[in-house]
Amino acid sequence: MAITVAQQALTDHPQGENVGQASAGARTALQSAANAAQQILDNAGNYTQDQLDTAVNQLNSAVQVFNAAVIQAGIPTALGAAITAAQQALTDHPQGTDVGQTSAGTRTALETAMDAAQQILDNAGNYTQDQLDTAVIQLNSAVQVFKTAVIQAGAPTALGAAITAAQQALTDHPEGTDVGQTSAGDRAALQTAIDAAQAIADDAENQSQTRLDEATVSLNDAMAVFEAAWVGMVLTASANDLYGTSDTLRFTVFYGYEVTVIGTPVVPIMVGDNSATQTVYAPYMGARGKAVTKLTFEFEVPAGLADVDGIKVAASLELPDGASIVRTSSGHPASLTYVAPDANGIRIVAIPPEVALTVAPNGSERKVISVMASLYGGAAGNELTQLRWLPGNLSGVDFAGGTKGTDILATPQFTTTANGDYTVYALDEAGNEVVKTITVTGISTPSSSDNGSRPVTSGTTVKLDPNGGITILVDPSDIKQVKRSDGTVIEQVILTERTREQVLELLQDATEPFISITTGNREQAVQAQFQADWLADMVKANPNTIIEVRLNDSSYQLRLSAIDLIGFAERLDAEISNLTVNIIQVLAGEHIRQEIDRIGVSQGFSVFADVIDYKVMVEANGQMLEVSDYGGSYSIRTIKLDREITNRNLVAVQYIPENGTVVFVPAKMGTGPDGTNEAILNVPHNSLYTVVNVQARTFADLTGHWAKADVEHLASKLLVNGVAADRFDSEGTITRAEFSALLVRALGLSMKESEDGDRFADVPAFAWYASAVNAAVDSGLISGIGAGRFAPNDPITREQIAVVIAGALTFTSHGTDSEGQEGGHLDAFTDRDSISSWAQAAVVRASEDGIMKGMVDGRFAPREYVTRAQAAVILKRFLQYVHFID
Repeated sequence: MAITVAQQALTDHPQGENVGQASAGARTALQSAANAAQQILDNAGNYTQDQLDTAVNQLNSAVQVFNAAVIQAGIPTALGAAITAAQQALTDHPQGTDVGQTSAGTRTALETAMDAAQQILDNAGNYTQDQLDTAVIQLNSAVQVFKTAVIQAGAPTALGAAITAAQQALTDHPEGTDVGQTSAGDRAALQTAIDAAQAIADDAENQSQTRLDEATVSLNDAMAVFEAAWVGMVLTASANDLYGTSDTLRFTVFYGYEVTVIGTPVVPIMVGDNSATQTVYAPYMGARGKAVTKLTFEFEVPAGLADVDGIKVAASLELPDGASIVRTSSGHPASLTYVAPDANGIRIVAIPPEVALTVAPNGSERKVISVMASLYGGAAGNELTQLRWLPGNLSGVDFAGGTKGTDILATPQFTTTANGDYTVYALDEAGNEVVKTITVTGISTPSSSDNGSRPVTSGTTVKLDPNGGITILVDPSDIKQVKRSDGTVIEQVILTERTREQVLELLQDATEPFISITTGNREQAVQAQFQADWLADMVKANPNTIIEVRLNDSSYQLRLSAIDLIGFAERLDAEISNLTVNIIQVLAGEHIRQEIDRIGVSQGFSVFADVIDYKVMVEANGQMLEVSDYGGSYSIRTIKLDREITNRNLVAVQYIPENGTVVFVPAKMGTGPDGTNEAILNVPHNSLYTVVNVQARTFADLTGHWAKADVEHLASKLLVNGVAADRFDSEGTITRAEFSALLVRALGLSMKESEDGDRFADVPAFAWYASAVNAAVDSGLISGIGAGRFAPNDPITREQIAVVIAGALTFTSHGTDSEGQEGGHLDAFTDRDSISSWAQAAVVRASEDGIMKGMVDGRFAPREYVTRAQAAVILKRFLQYVHFID
């Protein structure tokens, strides 16, 4: 019976892992027990009753163990609870896009998981506890994923901050038409946007982060529109709304957000009378590369400009090449438009009064000078405010703005009892001034000699001056007026033969071979005419003779030996005795000044002085040739500065009309013989020259840099540029071609084409640097590296730049070669033995003159590349050493 039960148990519970099944081990154990019992049964006649009972008990025990090992069904309670929880999650979070809702895909995923769990629960009797537990875990995991996907309420912090900022903007910019105020419509639009944002913020617990972010963006967009709406412009004007020459119109643009300015934006201004209208530009005068909210623009009224019926200001800023205004926060372009101010009351009269003088005798010992003064712009409120006279051939400076001289405004005439020059000064309400000089003769007075001066028949005097040179004061009788075909009156200064003889006589006694010729001319063009054989005689007397002609408040110095008179005689097929040398100075027309001002708009400068055209012409046989080559010799030209120069960054420049460029020329600011300010130009050529006022230039990447002051000083002299508008790249290298071009520009040399074709195999004629390299090589500033190569794109080394500087010192006649002296000063450098032999003398020269210094560790570092900052500092020291810049 027991064996039968055991066999039935094995049949009922086959091997497996499901409910009602048993493991192979459990079945083997029971089968073994059944087999043992069967053997006893088969041999029962040999066993006692006790032994048979024991076998029964053992088999029953094995059956019990087997039955206990049979796999049982699990308890499905936890799975049922998990299904209930999942169902509740679906109920709590329906499909949708609001807070607490979920997407269709998320709900489908959970429903699928629930269906699988429900199938297991429905057949729980066939699942083990482990299988039921696994189903619970899987369903709970699906519920967790579902809940994570439920749309949560967002954080309203950013929206709240935007609402606060918008409300503050409404407070800061009330309704009105003044700068910083806004229209009712703009305020209403922003208030509507604030209200919409506030409604969402008040319901933040039911708003998703996406919705809150959208509301924040919408409000910020409304703020941007509001900010742009209050950009305004103010025009500051003098009390009487009348502007004259050199007066300044100032414009201020206010932004409602921080902006960064690059380059030179401008305010366009329409100026002119009747149909003759032109557009002029007020350039930006403020900081660049920094965050600002207030932009200032200035327009300095040039001579000759007029608008008596009121100017007009354009309704938008303009951005010349390289200029930009961007929002500092985002880098996006800022608004350029504004409501243009009413400028009809701003009138410009930059035309000086006209003064005519007549002389009438009043007996034999006195004459009456009558003054007729007329002015421009009377309809605009302009009137004469000063009319005064002083004895002498004077300038406007001598009248100190109308505070000196005898007042004749009420009765425009005066009486004189002495022959000589008399000057009348007129000043109008707009600030324009003019002087007119008349020479009175014919009054019977005793004549007298003048302290060793030698009067000549013409009235011109020649005398030794206190400095050891010779001064010639030209009498009006030695000046004749010639009218050009274009209507320009040119006054010719012609010295008499007796005057020329006196100069040659005094030259033997003069301690300085310097002859200064002074005239009192006021015409636009003046020409001093000299016989070439007289000039040749002076060169024979002293090869270093310099002749200076002071005309029209400017001067021109000419080293006579620099003119190849023999060469010009051959070219003109004439004897030297038949040559005439003409020094011509012409006050350039207003169109030239305006063109330079136009160029200055993009480069950050404005014209500050007259534009003078200097020429030297050699004439014979009806032909005239211009002297263009002075053999590298520098000479002085001066331009008078009638305005205050304090706090100005004045730079002398050459205007090249052929290519429409303005370039630096060497100059310093000084004082003329009459005590007035003047620019002293030192140049090796003739051209159109003037003085400009340059805006200070800065570079953001130089903050805290040791070379900042020197680099920005040269940048403000129009000599060096950055790699970008606000970046100099101080540690970058500079190539041999780049430094050659920089030095040629700093020396004021003319660019030139090679006369021998391509001088260097690696300097093609079309290269941007070709003409600069040719000029530098021809001037002895730099040479090639051998084998017909210049290596233009190689970075220049410190010993190479020392050689270039030494060549520049020789070229400008400063210092002497240090050949053979290199031992002494080289001892200052710890690496002196590594300096190439060909560079040692140059290193001595540059270092002794303080132009180059060693590194902080005591080395000269001859083969290290020169950085852009080092090159600028070296150039600045050199230019100051040779007195080419202040």
